[in-house]
Amino acid sequence: MSKGKIVSFRVADEHYAQLVARSANGGSPGSYARELTLQALYAEQAVAGIEVRLDRHQEQVSAIRKDMRIALRSALVVFGRLTFEQADDWVRRTLEG
Repeated sequence: MSKGKIVSFRVADEHYAQLVARSANGGSPGSYARELTLQALYAEQAVAGIEVRLDRHQEQVSAIRKDMRIALRSALVVFGRLTFEQADDWVRRTLEG
């Protein structure tokens, strides 16, 4: 194991009991607590990456919805023989909700 800094803390009896129970398959409560701590540190980075991807997907969904409204409006004018204003009104009432 590499040299590093020691981190220690106290936990309530019920939390220690959980550490003991969950580490029963071969590890110590301390090593399990260390593993949980490191997982939590890296989880923050993972969550940040997920948030960025979700933002990107939301932008894509918004663009698709805009394109769909334009295409539907055009189809209603060409094939439905509606005026642009009628088609625009229908699209707004139907898809904006």
